[in-house]
Amino acid sequence: MTYKLELPDIGEGVVEAEIQKWFVAEGDLVAEDQPLVEVMTDKATVVIPSPKKGRVLRRFHAEGEVARVHAPLVELEVEAGAAPGKANGASGPAATKAATSPSMAAPSPRPSPPVGEREEIVAAAAPSTLERRKALAAPAVRALARELGVDINGVAGTGPGGRVTKADLAPRPPLAAVPPATALAPGQPALLEERVPLRGVRKRIAERMALSKRTAAHFTFVEQCDATELVRLKDRMAEGARAEGVKLTFLPFVVKAVVAALQAFPKLNASLDDAAGEIVLKRHYDIGIASATENGLLVPVVRGADTRSLLDLAREIERLTADAKAGRARPEDQGHSTFTITSLGALGGLFATPVLNHPEVGILGLHRIRPTPVVRDGQVVVRDVMNVSVTSDHRVVDGHEAAAFCYRVIQYLEDPNLLFLRMV
Repeated sequence: MTYKLELPDIGEGVVEAEIQKWFVAEGDLVAEDQPLVEVMTDKATVVIPSPKKGRVLRRFHAEGEVARVHAPLVELEVEAGAAPGKANGASGPAATKAATSPSMAAPSPRPSPPVGEREEIVAAAAPSTLERRKALAAPAVRALARELGVDINGVAGTGPGGRVTKADLAPRPPLAAVPPATALAPGQPALLEERVPLRGVRKRIAERMALSKRTAAHFTFVEQCDATELVRLKDRMAEGARAEGVKLTFLPFVVKAVVAALQAFPKLNASLDDAAGEIVLKRHYDIGIASATENGLLVPVVRGADTRSLLDLAREIERLTADAKAGRARPEDQGHSTFTITSLGALGGLFATPVLNHPEVGILGLHRIRPTPVVRDGQVVVRDVMNVSVTSDHRVVDGHEAAAFCYRVIQYLEDPNLLFLRMV
């Protein structure tokens, strides 16, 4: 008998998923709970296992294609009337043949560890098998390796923790090895361009950024912030935080300042329901923290930021950003934020104009803190200064409201003692 596995309802609001990687081919024998396919939604990457033991008859989607929720993913041939049980490996004539042929020795299927930490058994030319660690790489990098015909497991990664990056897949050859243009055969084009499929996280980012720019009326306000007292306070508190096992950064202070300012200017903590023609004011404070990852910019969310202490905020931000960079962000940690903070950090720059995280109506941009000469009481002194930008949806937020909100955030950052008066 046959059994069709459908794309499950992975999470709230998820209606489709992109096929990232197939772990099985048509004709393969699979065990119950053996990983079949890796899919990516707007919120997370998920590995879907086989609910039954059987043989793969058909894969309904190719890698890079998008499947709708409840659409068939794979068709299996399963034993009629047999209750599915836990299987340690493939069975039947094909499996027996593979096991008895030294040149085709293959491992028994087993559940896959988390993405980025999977191991695989590699078939050897001798009766013994060799186990090696699978390369650490993002789905987009794996897809590019397949297109280039590169064995990614043999590539030395130069990214964090030895992760393989796109640059590692196509190292630039020495200049002497590059033939001159005149050496090309007549009519042979020079390879001056490369086409990379717009897939995965980058595709989601492209869609959401385009949606944000199409719908919202972006307006950006920028002002300087004297962060000297904030720098001193953070430095004083850092040792106590380390004793609690927490690395204290500036972001927990910024989150506290943003929440306090949002409570004073609630229109910034809102969204616009275009279909209903309603402004939705949020009474909860779920703050998105834009995080740069190998796959692109992700926005994990600090839930209930108004109820958390500085230490708790520091722990949660560290966990969320680490998970995002490692490609193990959980669905519940993404989406449905009420306001977003993005930081260019050490990259610096004078200021940027962040794009709104649709459907939010406000986003705060932070820039590098640097020693800057300023005038205080008629004297030129050196202070730690950074630029702060606020981008808002002008359809909902007037310019003076965005400016007042920005100044309120700056007030709390310039005098952090004011934040302690509002601590829960």
